[in-house]
Amino acid sequence: MESSGADRRVEGLRAELRDMPVYTLATASPPAEGRFGGMETFDATVTVVHLVYEAPTSDGPWADVETARWTGLRIGPASLRTALEHQVRLGGDRFSELTWTESPATLLIDGYSVDARRLRAGDRWWAVWGERDGIEITVVGRDWHPDTLAVEVLPDPTAALGRTRPDPPPRSSRPVTALSADSDGEPHRALADAVLRNTAAQAAWQADGGPVPELPAHWSALWQAAVRRQMDLSDQPEPRAAEAVRDMTSQLADLFHEFAWFRTDDDLRRRAVSEILLFGTGLAPDVPSAFAQQAWQLPAWRTAWQAWAVRA
Repeated sequence: MESSGADRRVEGLRAELRDMPVYTLATASPPAEGRFGGMETFDATVTVVHLVYEAPTSDGPWADVETARWTGLRIGPASLRTALEHQVRLGGDRFSELTWTESPATLLIDGYSVDARRLRAGDRWWAVWGERDGIEITVVGRDWHPDTLAVEVLPDPTAALGRTRPDPPPRSSRPVTALSADSDGEPHRALADAVLRNTAAQAAWQADGGPVPELPAHWSALWQAAVRRQMDLSDQPEPRAAEAVRDMTSQLADLFHEFAWFRTDDDLRRRAVSEILLFGTGLAPDVPSAFAQQAWQLPAWRTAWQAWAVRA
């Protein structure tokens, strides 16, 4: 009898985890049954495995057990603060609205009491880190506060590996909308403005958490309008026009992330956006930033744009 796709997936995971222990909660009354939550690798070596304990409802108690091993590798773990921030961010809470406190803790690992560190974020969120025999365990919890925190290695992780997390529900039920009747401006400019607003919102979300930013409901219509306009202006076929629009918007986002002057100097930002659109559409291939734009995705890109900003 042929094995199913799910069986083959589990066998593949077991093979990859042959030399990596997988830890599970050994605490009374866990939030839910443990499910495989993903793993990370470095240089073809498994470094991190997650088991997730998620209540049936999205607002119910939740926990994540991370098993990590970094021995002999050129990388190491993220800080406990970074690990907890990641989950708080995904949960939609703002870091700045929570009180963060760190304290000593105890973690039972395979029955052994280990000195650990605990970080709390408000009343709902916490994380505990401990290490034994080169294996680092990080447990993150939300709305679940056991009196004693204990983990143990799974002798056979097959059952947990076969229970994968369900796909998350859509973030929003907003209908996709068309462009409004008065949207008669240049679609490239409108798309650039939408990209920069979303990029700024994403950066703020990374920095402080909060509700996950969403693209505007008319994003698809705006994108399609820009591609059609690109075809009209450049005589490019649709695939090439879409690639050109994608390159322009990606470069705008990269400029936002890379340069403080782009984020804070309104005049320089407007000039950079205009030159990218003029160059990308072919309307003005000799703009002052032409060399910088030709160097996009190359090491010279940052130096060229910085030189442009100084000259401007």
